[in-house]
Amino acid sequence: MATGTGKTKTCVALIYRLLKLQRFRRILFLVDRSALGEQAANAFKTTQMESLQRFVDVFGIKDLEDASPDTDTKVHIATIQGMVKRLLFAADDTTVPAVDQYDCIVVDECHRGYLLDRQLSDTELTFRGFDDYVSKYRRVLEYFDAFKVGLTATPALHTVDIFGDPIFAYSYREAVIDGFLVDHEPPIQITTRYQAPALSGRRALTFRCTDPSSSQIELFRAPDEIKMEVDDFNRKVITESFNPSGMRVPGYGARSVLQTQDAHLLRQ
Repeated sequence: MATGTGKTKTCVALIYRLLKLQRFRRILFLVDRSALGEQAANAFKTTQMESLQRFVDVFGIKDLEDASPDTDTKVHIATIQGMVKRLLFAADDTTVPAVDQYDCIVVDECHRGYLLDRQLSDTELTFRGFDDYVSKYRRVLEYFDAFKVGLTATPALHTVDIFGDPIFAYSYREAVIDGFLVDHEPPIQITTRYQAPALSGRRALTFRCTDPSSSQIELFRAPDEIKMEVDDFNRKVITESFNPSGMRVPGYGARSVLQTQDAHLLRQ
């Protein structure tokens, strides 16, 4: 679903219906960072369902601060990093979640930071095992005997590899036509007098400049026509109020400058 079309709210409504119809007993809502977990928790706590009741008024939830669900918990919000630690790197005195602890897993922003299985070379196959090959993200999803649902606004190739082809899509253009999003306007090009050629003239001018190799003051004759774009102006013309006084002169090295008074005449 395109960004801004209410993916989180739609998912909350979907989870509500699935739990109410007792299709699932407990749902794990996976995110890849704490900010998304807090956002999801706020959505569950503020979204009103039937009879103006909020989701949390009907079903119990556990957020990021809770490592494991209670008996009456219907929705448990967790980060993928936290689940990797609990399943794959659990301490000896820690109870590993049961395989049937969740019967549905909803992965928000399922395209983010999730790697495909590693491609091992023939040499690596001789000393690496299954744990080195399969991504930790896939191992977490496959650990639980649960139905998987992936949500994203920007699907990537590895999301198809893990979740399969999308079963529902709501594009940006559809959202604009339906009135949920405002279409972007073509960019407006604003031209100011500073975007015109910064220097433009048709008379030849002579300036005093210093040659750093000889420390001699010489005369420099400007071409009959001078045109500079904004970028060239910023590199070649130096104003006293903005940066060190003077103006660089091609052919006299990067440190060659015209005296401020002459540069002022050129700007005029």
